[in-house]
Amino acid sequence: MPTRIVGAKSAARAIAAALLAAASLRAQDDLAPTLDAVSIQDRPGFIEAVEQIATGREREGLAGLARVLQQFPADPDRFMLHFNVACGHARLGEREAAFAALDQAIELGYAIHPLRMENLEGDPDLDSLRADERYGRLLLRARAQRDEIRAGWERQMAPFRWLPPRSEPEAADEPPVPLLIVLHPYGAEREAFAREFYLPFCQEHGFALLAPGGRQIIAPGRFAWWAAPGDFLEQFRQDQRRVHSALEALRKEASIDPRRIYVTGMGQGAALGFAAAIRNPQWVRGAVLFGGGYAPATLSDWLERARSHGRRIALVHGDADPLYPFAPLPAFAEALQQKGLAIEIEKVGGGHDFAPQAVTAHLAARIVWIDAVPFDRPGAESPVRGR
Repeated sequence: MPTRIVGAKSAARAIAAALLAAASLRAQDDLAPTLDAVSIQDRPGFIEAVEQIATGREREGLAGLARVLQQFPADPDRFMLHFNVACGHARLGEREAAFAALDQAIELGYAIHPLRMENLEGDPDLDSLRADERYGRLLLRARAQRDEIRAGWERQMAPFRWLPPRSEPEAADEPPVPLLIVLHPYGAEREAFAREFYLPFCQEHGFALLAPGGRQIIAPGRFAWWAAPGDFLEQFRQDQRRVHSALEALRKEASIDPRRIYVTGMGQGAALGFAAAIRNPQWVRGAVLFGGGYAPATLSDWLERARSHGRRIALVHGDADPLYPFAPLPAFAEALQQKGLAIEIEKVGGGHDFAPQAVTAHLAARIVWIDAVPFDRPGAESPVRGR
C-alpha cells in the first residue's frame, strides 16, 4: 500500500510521542513550549483508521475518521483526515463522497506542501477519480492556492502594526507612545489574533501594537513559531531576533517610548515572550503571558542581567488547563523567584483558552503592576540593543 504523507515532521512526531506524554506531566520544562502543537495525526484513533483504509477495511476506517473529526473539528491540519476519507471512498468506488472529501482537503490546505502535492497527483488510491474532469479542476485549484501563498509570502510574514491616531497628524512634538508586542499561539494568524485579543486594549489605552508572526505555515491562515519537540530550543533565538528587528523597524517610523515596551502572548507566543523578556530586560519593560509552557533553558547565562533590571513578568494561567496543568507552575515560578526574578502567577478559572475580554482586563491590571517598578535601576543597562 502507498505510504501516507503525514507531514514533514512525521518521524519526529512519532519518536517524540512518549517524551511529550512525560513532559505534559511536568508541564513546565524545555519541551513544554511545543506541547500546544496539536495535529489531527496524533489524535487517538487516527493512525488506526488510516491503516484500516490502507488494508482493505475501508468502512471501519471511514467510521473511525468520522469519530476523530467529530471530537477534534478545529485541528489546523484536519485536511489530512479529509484526504484519507477521500482515499477510502475512492477505493470503494464512491466518487461523489470521494470528491466531496477531496474538495475539503484542498480547501483547508492539503496541497500547500510539495510532498502532499505529489501525493495528491500520484496516490494510487485516487486512481478511480482521475478520469473525471472534476479531478483536474481540483488539481488546478490546489496549484493556484499553493502559488498564491508563495507569491504573498513576504506580505504574510510582515509584522502587523497599529499606531494610535495622533491628535495633530503633522505635529512632531507629541510624546512617544507605549508599545505592546503581541505573539500569537500555535495555529493562529498574527493580524487576526492581534486584532481580536489585543487591539481593543491598545485603542483604549493609547498603545501602539506590533505583532510579528511565526514562519511555519500549517494551513492557509494558520501559522506556528515551531512544530516539533526540538524546534523551540533550536529556534527561539532566531525568532527573538526577528521580533527585535521588527521593533527596530517600527521605531524608525514611529515615536515609541523606549521605556514602555511590553511583551504579551498566548501558548507558543507566551513561551517566546518569556524568553524575550528574560533575555532582553534592557528594552522589555515587562511581560504578561497567557497559558504558556516556559522553558528554563532560555534563562541560560542571562539570569544575572534579568535579575539586575528587576523586570516583572506575570504568568496568567487557567486552573483547569488540560495542556499545561496548573499544578507544576507554582514550583516553577518559586524556583525563579529564589533566583531573584520577579515572576508572579495569576490563577484564573478556565482551561487553555482565554476570551478577548478577559485578556484585556488582565493585561490592563498587570501593566499597572509592571509600571510600579521604575524602569531604570542602578547598574542596569540602557534600553539599546536586543539579544
